[in-house]
Amino acid sequence: MIKLIVSDLDGTLLDEPNSISKVNLDAIDYAYQKGARFGFATGRDFASVSSIKGLLNQEVLLILGNGAVVYDGDGTIVEEDFFPNSYLKEVTGILNERDVPHMIFTTDGFYTTTDAAEVRRRFLERIRSIVSKEVAEIFDTGKDKPCNNLTQITDMDDFIQTKKIIKVEGFHLDSGPIEAVKQELEKYTELSHLSTGKNNVEITNITAQKGLALKKYMKKVGLSEDEVMVMGDSHNDLSLFENFKYSFAPANSCAEIKEKAYRIVKSCKEHGVSQAIYEFIK
Repeated sequence: MIKLIVSDLDGTLLDEPNSISKVNLDAIDYAYQKGARFGFATGRDFASVSSIKGLLNQEVLLILGNGAVVYDGDGTIVEEDFFPNSYLKEVTGILNERDVPHMIFTTDGFYTTTDAAEVRRRFLERIRSIVSKEVAEIFDTGKDKPCNNLTQITDMDDFIQTKKIIKVEGFHLDSGPIEAVKQELEKYTELSHLSTGKNNVEITNITAQKGLALKKYMKKVGLSEDEVMVMGDSHNDLSLFENFKYSFAPANSCAEIKEKAYRIVKSCKEHGVSQAIYEFIK
């Protein structure tokens, strides 16, 4: 019997930014009626999922920052696996050398080592060019969006000593600088880096992965692998698919995810999450 369903957000559960279709919401309600809790596993931070979890009628498990922080349904932090602060100067140095703007996600805000207004401008430019003008408008006007709440670091040593870093995200209009950054990061064995979209890189603790965070949580609450199903579409979901056999990939997923999936369902635009729930939870 499935007792916990954990889904990625962007490209999986969400049919539009910050929107869950009624079809998927009804399926989640059905799962709860059958005894299964629901959870999000995402690269996002707490602020950017608050409005989304408010769409559900039940409390939601939150695996955030690709596994750096786990919140139980009541909002209690049950797992932490932060970025090792000792590497921040080197990592941001690599990004800056290749003119890759970056945002540093912490438990109490969003930061950058360069001009915050310029980072915001280039972030929106990238979204507008690579994704769509409509999505860029959502980011531009969203008060909770990291790009609109950036602070430039003025004292790096104090920052390193006092902040809990969830992840560092770099982005660029061109893939070349991103690939160069990723190649340079290979030498840091305590760090993980992956891309969740076109021309970006997210850098975390090597152990801050969605699948590993979920396994720790399962052990804490006494769940077995056969009682969990997971869903995702991108590279930051691979650890979920590698650690859990009941893994479902929307049709819009990347090739690596589809290869590892237990089953492929309809795309996120076609409410693939609801298909997975109705077909698998009887």
